[in-house]
Amino acid sequence: MSFLWRLTNTGTKHNFIHKHRLFVLSIVLCSLQPLVVVSESSSEIRLENSSSSTVVTLVILGSVCALIIFIVLGIRRRLIAVDKNRIPDVYDPEIARAEASLVETLDEAARQNYERARIFQEAYPPDSIPTEITLSQFLSIQEKGVSAWEFEPDLQHTNCFVECRTEIAFYDAECCVQTNLPLPKQQEVYYWEAKMYDKPPNTTVAVGLATKPYPLFRLPGWNRQSVAYFSDNGFKYYNSPFNGKTYGPQFQQGDVVGVGYRPRTGTVFFTRNGKKLDDAFTGMKMNLFPTVGANGPCCVHVNFGQLGFVFIEANVKKWGLAPSMGTLAPPPAYGSERGSLLLESSSRGHLSEDVPRQYTHVNSGIITGVPPEAALDISLVDITVPPPSYSSTDQYYGRPSFMSDSSETHLLAGDQTDSRRSSYEGTSRDQRRNG
Repeated sequence: MSFLWRLTNTGTKHNFIHKHRLFVLSIVLCSLQPLVVVSESSSEIRLENSSSSTVVTLVILGSVCALIIFIVLGIRRRLIAVDKNRIPDVYDPEIARAEASLVETLDEAARQNYERARIFQEAYPPDSIPTEITLSQFLSIQEKGVSAWEFEPDLQHTNCFVECRTEIAFYDAECCVQTNLPLPKQQEVYYWEAKMYDKPPNTTVAVGLATKPYPLFRLPGWNRQSVAYFSDNGFKYYNSPFNGKTYGPQFQQGDVVGVGYRPRTGTVFFTRNGKKLDDAFTGMKMNLFPTVGANGPCCVHVNFGQLGFVFIEANVKKWGLAPSMGTLAPPPAYGSERGSLLLESSSRGHLSEDVPRQYTHVNSGIITGVPPEAALDISLVDITVPPPSYSSTDQYYGRPSFMSDSSETHLLAGDQTDSRRSSYEGTSRDQRRNG
């Protein structure tokens, strides 16, 4: 701008117009200088804003990409876990060929049990009988609550005994026992626990689920449509004795093993002493029955929800099979009979003071004219039964029930003797009269 100002001050007068134009031009350029500065500053601001917005956009895009990658990896990991825990097809020919080759490695007793179970399930496939909860069973659950579930041992094929519905005592032979009702499918999760009440170290206990009919002379997890958690090695078994996989720690006497089931996905998980283990199996969507088995002497107590669970989450979320109490009224509490007139009178042996005394007469003559409190003290010594009359056989045919057949023979013999004696005496009298 100073250059333009100097240029306007040079030259002669005839160049006045030209100088005036240059002056105007210089004024215009001076007036445009702030605009240029503002435009330059605004462009710089726009550049700064655009760069900052670009950085923010890149950060957002990076976060979204990282989140998408994390979600994809999580889904992939979940799918891998689900596929790993999914129950394989029991009718897969490759699995059948693998089992056939492994059967040859078993000893004679184990091979016989395996073939016996295979023949049983060919004749009675899993879920071949109706196992849905019927209307009568549903009403029983409504009335009794969780007490409707109980173990039913098959005494012909199992060597165990059940006491108080859920206390199982196993003996020497290998066997298992199942409940009378399957697990429901209404709520999200169902859960139950089994306590190793008495378990020797050399006894193997298997806790799990199985369908019906199931070969009760086998442990759960060793045949089709069954899963179990074993105590001796901590393995989980499903559908076969040859596919055990490492799952959790071993459990001994005093330990509590829990079994959880999600009906929507068919997922089975286990707990040990209140600690949840990983999901063991998925895809079990048939009617499953709680099943406990053992190959030696032991005692297992099962809790379906009648008591508090060791697994706290199951208590909080009420994962029991049914409410602990049903609609059926419980029995009266101990001591509630106090104040009952009938029980008080029978316990004291006489009526209350506010009841008027009355005399009772018995037509048979055994008890006559005695007060009612004396009638309560009756013994067999006071009862006299008149002896039967043996004068004729007609009375015998209407003999009382306490007489035996031997008594009948003696009575008949006595009657015949009396009749012969009477006929002899009559003949003698006739002879003397005629003589």
